[in-house]
Amino acid sequence: MIDFHTHILPRIDDGASSLEESLALLRMLEEQGVDTVALTPHYYGRQDGVERFLEKRSEAYRALIEAYTGPVRLLAGCECNIDTCANADMSDLAPLALEGARYILAELSFSPKTDERIFRRLRALREAGLVPVIAHAELYPVVRKHPGLAADLIGAGCLLQINCESVMREGKNGLARALIAHGQAHCLGSDTHDTTRRPPLYREAVETLTREFGAAVVEKMQENMEKIVGNEPLHADAGEPVKRKLFGYA
Repeated sequence: MIDFHTHILPRIDDGASSLEESLALLRMLEEQGVDTVALTPHYYGRQDGVERFLEKRSEAYRALIEAYTGPVRLLAGCECNIDTCANADMSDLAPLALEGARYILAELSFSPKTDERIFRRLRALREAGLVPVIAHAELYPVVRKHPGLAADLIGAGCLLQINCESVMREGKNGLARALIAHGQAHCLGSDTHDTTRRPPLYREAVETLTREFGAAVVEKMQENMEKIVGNEPLHADAGEPVKRKLFGYA
């Protein structure tokens, strides 16, 4: 299984605070049946340029690779906050894509307002040859308020990733489940940051989704991520928009 969103690299963002914690997180994911991990530290354009960020990521990656002796495949990537890349040439962000692929994990603004500039930046990423995978699509206030935006994002050429924690915490009327039911959740990620406050809940989420939606749904998400990791084309249909109800989503 593939964990598409993690903050396991040591001492690079608000994730693992030490190499020892990084190794502990990898062991936890091993035990949960994960065999491939995307290492996706935060990238904020206002803090670092791409070159400086890549230097820091390479240093953390080398330290982890030298210390880790387990079977999990590790892939370098990032969680790129496109709201902080307003003045960037989107083609300059290509080195931030997932290792060996043209897919990039993209974080949106947490503003509660719809902003057409976000769609312009996403289109610019597409024009630069990159495929945005929207990180934890179910968490943005604007998507929670206007869940039909999820279909708009897919229509703009994006894929959507949901968090394991959302599956476990939201309940059956949550947005993550509604996105899955509408075929609008393409990737699964633990978004783990540490071993205590935000540990990986991958196995629990997979078991819950299998029980509620069937094994085929989980297998499809894994197939999607295998295609992404293999840099294969992946087409997604937007389908019917999710609607917000009085108590949850449908």
